[in-house]
Amino acid sequence: MAHAGSCAFDDCIWYSDFVTIPGEPLVNKEAHRTFNVKTQSGDSDWSRKNPWRAPGTAPIFGSGCGVYGGRQEFVIDSSGNLLGVHLAGKDGANLPAKEPTVWPQGSVQEVAWAITANHGGGYSYRLCPKTSNITEECFQQHVLRFHGDKQWLVYGNMTQMGDPIGSFLPRIELPLVRVTEGTYPAGSEWARNPIPSCEMFSQAECAGLPQQEFITCAQAASGYDVVQCPPGMVQFPEPLPGLSGHVPFWRSSLDKDTPQWSNSVASSKNAGDPPISRGFPFSIADLVHIPQDLPEGQYLLSWRWDCEQSSQVWQNCADIRIVNAVNGTTPTANLQEERESSTATVSARVPLFLMPCLLCMGAFKAFLEIW
Repeated sequence: MAHAGSCAFDDCIWYSDFVTIPGEPLVNKEAHRTFNVKTQSGDSDWSRKNPWRAPGTAPIFGSGCGVYGGRQEFVIDSSGNLLGVHLAGKDGANLPAKEPTVWPQGSVQEVAWAITANHGGGYSYRLCPKTSNITEECFQQHVLRFHGDKQWLVYGNMTQMGDPIGSFLPRIELPLVRVTEGTYPAGSEWARNPIPSCEMFSQAECAGLPQQEFITCAQAASGYDVVQCPPGMVQFPEPLPGLSGHVPFWRSSLDKDTPQWSNSVASSKNAGDPPISRGFPFSIADLVHIPQDLPEGQYLLSWRWDCEQSSQVWQNCADIRIVNAVNGTTPTANLQEERESSTATVSARVPLFLMPCLLCMGAFKAFLEIW
């Protein structure tokens, strides 16, 4: 989880862009919403067709592991270079497999993701056996349930005055907000994104603008470049003081030549040593139940983040091996030890295989009209 939300090595560019729900919004409760939370209907309900308003129903591109660039168009990587069009649209499920993380049947395991750009909404974790066709429909048949009522922030390679401090910072405990009403498959468990974005002004004021102007306006409405939201200017209450923002920035211990999202942004490119990273400096860790009756074998774990601010679904996959609980570790004998071990070894299927765990992130690329 060291890279946190920096989008190092382009690991945040796997998603589906411009996708909307086919029916009416089903997630309307203020406690489950993340943008424009006090509006449930009418013309001012500008997020009503975005994926989080009926989680799991928006169609996606590819197999459920994300599509590189979100669509079949030119893509700019995190170094600011234009990639060949042949890479756009690549399905994450077709990347080479990694050494799988081993999960015993009936165990509780830790998974984590990180935010580059905070589009609100919420997410779920799903499994699909590799013996099946890897499809979104397969993942939807095996949605995992969350364990407990807590989640944690785990800081990455943040630095202070040039010295790394992320590994010395404690895990920050937050309440888990489950959402099961209005989800697909019916009753499946999703978790609301716990970090509120900013509300500098209403995004409704951006309606009707040409696409590029709309994106710039929406960025400004959400507090782009603000380290944390000004007091009272948040989409919903902060879980703890200071935990808010849209695309904050921080100094990391990444080498200045490491490709990451901030290298594509003119205002922060090559800015200082250590370099500036954009996105959030922590990952969001959750515990999930592994069903006792899940057959042994090789699986892909899919993370799906349905956004509320934008018409996007972000996805990523990791290689998992399910083993018999008798031959594996005791499901709940030492949960803290399990959490540390599991998070350290879950590997995302991303280019260059440089992520130490399932870190699945959203990128905010305005100049690409991908936001």
